[in-house]
Amino acid sequence: MLEGFFSTLLESEVTMKETCYAKGQKVILVTSQIKNGKWLCKFSLPGSSHLDDGLQGQDSSKGYKTEWEARTNAFQRAKLLLDGTQDMTQGHLLERA
Repeated sequence: MLEGFFSTLLESEVTMKETCYAKGQKVILVTSQIKNGKWLCKFSLPGSSHLDDGLQGQDSSKGYKTEWEARTNAFQRAKLLLDGTQDMTQGHLLERA
């Protein structure tokens, strides 16, 4: 399942993994520097079936200029996904009440 998640990282020069937390949920950030010197960062949410591509519609040859930009962008995408999931859960609970 995670094969696609890590596929672009196989061609990378540097790969780092970091664990963060947002909304009480574990977020794993996997940052890599690709051969053109740009940075990509993907995230995964343990227990979730969501697979992040790290680019959000961008060509993989583009990436980000800095590691910080790549990580920040990935963490923001993870938080947006968690916000949407939390909203759906709360909405479903309210419908049951």
